[in-house]
Amino acid sequence: MRHLKRSHGHIRRTAPAVLLALVVFGQAAATPYRAINPQPSTVPSDPITLTGHDLTVEQVVAIARYGQAVEVSPEAAEHQDEAHGLLLEAAAEGVPVAGFNRAVDNNGAPLFDGDPAAPEIAAMLQQKQIAAFQGGDGAARAETEIADEEVVRAMMAVRANTLTYAPASAPVTKMLLDFLNNRITPIASTANPLSSVAAAMVGKGDAYYHGVRMPAAQALSQAGLMPLAPVDDDYNALTETEAYAVGRAALLVADGRAMLEWSGLIYAMDLNGMNAGIAPLSLPARENRPLKWTDWVAARVLDMLKGSYLLTEDGPAQRSSAPNLDLSPARQGAAWRAWGNLRDVLLVALNSSDQALAVRPGLSQRESRELASPRMLKYFVKGGRDNGGKRGFIVPTLNGDPYPLANDVTGFTEAVVSLHNWTLLEPPVVEDGPVPLERAYQELGAAFIKLAGDLSEAAKMMDQRLAENTGRTFGAAPTAAWTAFRMVVPVQTNDGKPQLAAEQFILNNNPAVFYPKAEPPLGSDDPIPLAQEKIDR
Repeated sequence: MRHLKRSHGHIRRTAPAVLLALVVFGQAAATPYRAINPQPSTVPSDPITLTGHDLTVEQVVAIARYGQAVEVSPEAAEHQDEAHGLLLEAAAEGVPVAGFNRAVDNNGAPLFDGDPAAPEIAAMLQQKQIAAFQGGDGAARAETEIADEEVVRAMMAVRANTLTYAPASAPVTKMLLDFLNNRITPIASTANPLSSVAAAMVGKGDAYYHGVRMPAAQALSQAGLMPLAPVDDDYNALTETEAYAVGRAALLVADGRAMLEWSGLIYAMDLNGMNAGIAPLSLPARENRPLKWTDWVAARVLDMLKGSYLLTEDGPAQRSSAPNLDLSPARQGAAWRAWGNLRDVLLVALNSSDQALAVRPGLSQRESRELASPRMLKYFVKGGRDNGGKRGFIVPTLNGDPYPLANDVTGFTEAVVSLHNWTLLEPPVVEDGPVPLERAYQELGAAFIKLAGDLSEAAKMMDQRLAENTGRTFGAAPTAAWTAFRMVVPVQTNDGKPQLAAEQFILNNNPAVFYPKAEPPLGSDDPIPLAQEKIDR
């Protein structure tokens, strides 16, 4: 969660009233580079296999944050080879390919005609590609550098997975894998980060090698790698993508889930500490308002409270003395729902192509009626020497449009704000792209700080309840979290240290350690059976 740790100073300066006591930091200095800290003993030895169709958020996190090795499946490599071959054959047949043999404009002016394998054309293309790859060095130096190694690694992992759909030569994908597996992390800018990766591939610019900054050529040498010799249309194939935003969104989904899981766990601790009523979680309340995610949250918290005195002692008859506590199931359910929608659209982005060209080897004009039309047949490649006779289509698209991902990031951000009952933080952040991830992380960081304060108060109240009756129990999950927290903060003081310790505790501990049950459902709103039946017993 380096995004969150890095943004604490800014969040404290801009957070709502509950956090104003933390405004003591002044203006932050330039952000230092934050390297990952892989622990080989805790990382699986088997590499994650990229197939282009089943990469998960958890796998992106394992690669980006924990340094798990990665490989490409034979099928994905074969599909990429076919896409590259189709590109070459298209040019040989005179099929217009925007950005390759035709200009990217309304006129589509010829950039070259003929077979790309012809010596003079191949030499021209390679010279053009080398210049393009080397040009990425200037972008890295001119713009703000990305301060988090995990962000650049997430981007490279996403692009390595989706290159199976792009007409890049095989060495491009191999170099991405080599960067990930050897911890070569190019110095990348937010403007066009993959152009900086391209520059490092040919030994230009700077890179971090195992967390140490050096010239990219030196990093390649120390890892025993030769600079890439790009060909054909490798630069466009590598860089025409929103992999930077998609990779960051994957980290956001992982951190957002942790925040929501902490919210549920601290809610259970609050209920224990306040000797609160559980009526808002009960079956009548859920059946009268059958919202899937709210139902799931309520069942999850009730499961945490198994064995709690709240289910055995007489207590409040109806509602708690804190109205916001009674609203927690609905607000947490709404936030989980927004998170689920973001997760679901992100999984599509992780495993599909946003390339400006839709390259489809093997596709025939008989497979859909519009493909046989004169307007589409001009993109049909019959197949020949350059690709082993395999037919297919290369079609210009607008798949790089950032929606609906941008909409769902915004929706999740607004749900986080509603969950913690505040207005959007000010001043507004400056986004580095159309997907509003800076705002999302600002609000998520503020939510973690708010939860840290809630955790401190919940622990204090649980201390009081136990002092009233030493025989009281609180349920396995709340007890585990409370006990672990008390090992870090054994007593409460008024010098601000418990808040800071609570922040570090929340950021450094996975809530699933204390309550590992119940995977979130898929992000639809279809009615489901009683949510308590979905909790693993």
